[in-house]
Amino acid sequence: MTARRNLNIKLAVSVLAAFALSMAITWYLHDRLAEHDVYDLIDRAFENVQSEIIDCVNERLIRQCMAVRERLDDGYPGDTASLQALAREMHVTEISVVDSKGDVVRSSVPDYLAHDGKPAFNFVTAGGKAEDMMCLVNGQETEYCQPFRSNTANGSWRKFIGVWRPSGGFVEIGCDGASLRGLSRSSLVDLFRNWRVGGVGGIVVTTASGLVLSDYAEPNREGTHWCDPDESFYWKRKEIESFPVYVMIPKDSAAVQRDVLVGATALLNGAALLFVALLVGFVISSFVRQQLRAQAAKELGMAKDIQLAALPSVFPPFPGETRFDIWASMEAAREVGGDFYDFYFTGQDRILFLVADVSGKGIPAAMFMMRAKTLIKSAAQTGKPLTQVFEETNEALCEGNSSNTFVTAWAGELNTRTGHVTFVNAGHNSPVVRRSGKVEFLKTRPSLVLGAMTDVRYRAEETCLAPGDAIYLYTDGITEQPNAAKELYGEARLLNTLSRCTSRQGELLKTVLADVRRHAAGVEQADDCTQLVIRYRGEPDAVSYEYVPTMDDLARATDDLTAALEPVPARARTQLLIAADEIFSNIVRYSGATSWSLTVELTHHPEGVRLVFTDDGKPFDPLVHRDPDTTLCAEKREIGGLGILIVKKTMSPVTYKRRNGKNILTMGKDYENQD
Repeated sequence: MTARRNLNIKLAVSVLAAFALSMAITWYLHDRLAEHDVYDLIDRAFENVQSEIIDCVNERLIRQCMAVRERLDDGYPGDTASLQALAREMHVTEISVVDSKGDVVRSSVPDYLAHDGKPAFNFVTAGGKAEDMMCLVNGQETEYCQPFRSNTANGSWRKFIGVWRPSGGFVEIGCDGASLRGLSRSSLVDLFRNWRVGGVGGIVVTTASGLVLSDYAEPNREGTHWCDPDESFYWKRKEIESFPVYVMIPKDSAAVQRDVLVGATALLNGAALLFVALLVGFVISSFVRQQLRAQAAKELGMAKDIQLAALPSVFPPFPGETRFDIWASMEAAREVGGDFYDFYFTGQDRILFLVADVSGKGIPAAMFMMRAKTLIKSAAQTGKPLTQVFEETNEALCEGNSSNTFVTAWAGELNTRTGHVTFVNAGHNSPVVRRSGKVEFLKTRPSLVLGAMTDVRYRAEETCLAPGDAIYLYTDGITEQPNAAKELYGEARLLNTLSRCTSRQGELLKTVLADVRRHAAGVEQADDCTQLVIRYRGEPDAVSYEYVPTMDDLARATDDLTAALEPVPARARTQLLIAADEIFSNIVRYSGATSWSLTVELTHHPEGVRLVFTDDGKPFDPLVHRDPDTTLCAEKREIGGLGILIVKKTMSPVTYKRRNGKNILTMGKDYENQD
C-alpha cells in the first residue's frame, strides 16, 4: 500500500512537472512568435504613416516655395546677399532660380553660380535626382518635391522643392533638417490622433528634440516632452522626413494564434503515464482551445483596428471643400475584409477616388489589401497617369504572389475645376453615374485584374460631370447578396434603389445597404459590402463682407446676408438667416472680439451654401457646448444654449477650428433635398 501510494505521488509529481515544463516552453514560443508578428504589423503600419507624413510635409513646403516665387516675381533683388536674407526670412536653407536650360542664374549659395571660369550648376548635366527637377521645365509638372537626402552638389542633407515660373524655368528652395522641421511641424499636429493600433496602441510624431507633435491617445499633449515607451510595449522608432516617428502596440493586446501550443503541449505531456497523460491532456487541450479562441479574437481585432485606421473614416473629409462631396463605407463579411476604398488629392485641383476588392477573405486578404492600397497610393501621389499607376501596382503585386491572389479595382481622377474624370477599370464592376436626375451604369471595357499576370497594359477612359452629377462605386458584395431563395440582389434592383433615393450622399450609402439587408431577410452576409459616392458641385461663387462687432453692424450684416441669400429656396434661406443671427449675436455680445468677418459662398447649381465666420475673440467651440435638455420645462431648464442647438440641428456640416488666434466657424446648408 505504501509503495503504491509512493508510486502515485511520483506519477503525480512527474505529470505536474511535465505539465509545468510544457506550459513554460509553450508560452516562451508563443511570446517569441507573437513578437515577430507584431513587429511585422508595426512595419506595415509605418508604410501608411510614411506616405501621410510625406504628403503633409510636401504640401507645406510647396506653399513655402510658391511664397518665395511670389516675392521674387514681385521684384525682390536677385543678388546673392539678398537671396540669403530672403532665405533667412522664409526659414529655408537656400534659394535658387533656374532658367529654362537648367542653369542656376540666381542663388543664395555662391558655389552654384558661375565664377572663376567654372560654369553654373546645371540640373541636366548634374544627373541623378537633380535632373528630375527638369520636369518643371518641360511641362510635365508644376511642382516637384525630392526626398530628404544627401545633396548632389556638396553632400549635405537637404530636401529640395521646385515650382515652375510662368516666365520660364523654376524656383527651388532647399531645407536642411532644422528648417524642414520648423516649417512642417504645424502640419503634423493632430495628424495621427485617434490612429489606433492593436486596441490601445498607436502612432506618435515628435520633433528632433523630443517634443510631441501628434499623439494618438492623449488630447492636448502636443508640446510636451516625449519619453520612450516602457517594457509593456512592442515599439519601433523611424525617422521620416527628419521627424522621429514611433509606432507601438501593448504586449498584453498582442496575442497571436499559434498552432505550436497544442503540438508542444501534447508532445511534452506524452512523457507521463498513458492514463494520467490522457486525463491531463484533456484538461490542457480544453484550456488551450479556449486560449486559442481568445487569441484568434484578439488577433482579428488587432487586424481590424489596423485595417480601419488605414481607411478614411471622417466624413465629410474636407469640411472647407465646396467643389465636391465624397462619402464611403465598408461592411466586412468577417472581422476583417478584403475590400477597400480610398481617396486623396494628387494635385491642387485633382482628387483620386477608388474602390477595390481582393479575392478571398480573412487575414490573408486583409494583408494583401493593405499592400495593394499602399502601392496604388504611393504611385498615384507622384502625379503619374492612372494607367502607369495600375501597371506599376500590377507588377509589384505579381512579384512573389504564390497564393495567386488578385485585386479588382476601379479608380477615377476628378478635375475639381472642370468636372473631367479620367478612370481605369481593372476587372471591377461598372459604376453608376447620375446625370440630371437620370441614373445609369457607366459602361466600360474592363482591363485585367491586378496581380494576375505581368506585362499588362491598362486603358484610360474619360467622362465629364456637370455640377450636381455623381458617380457611385461598389463591390460585388452589394449585387451578389442572396436571399433564402438563392436570388441575388442584382444590378437592376441596385439601379432602381439609386434612382428612387433622394437622400444626401452619406444617407444614400445607408439606404442602399439597408435595402440589401431587406433583400437578404436574415441570410448571412456573403461578402464585403463597400461603397463610395462622389458628387461634383463645381466652382462656387463667393462674396465677402467685413464688420465691426457692434449691434449697428449686426443689423447691416443681416441686411447684406438677406440680399446675398435671395437665390436660395425660401425655407433654407430662413434657416440660414436664423442660424447666422445666432452666431452674429454671440460674437457681438460674448466674444470680446475687436474685429470679425463673414464670408458667404454660393454655388451656381441648386445644391447648397456655405457661411464662414471669423473673429479674433476668446476661444469658443460651440460644437462641444453641452446641449440644453429640451424635455424639461422652461423654468427647470438651464439658461442659454438653445441658439447653438438650433444651429447644430438645422445646419450641416458645422465645423470649428482655432487658427492664428482667431475663431473660424463654418456652417452649410444643402437645400436640394429638404424634407
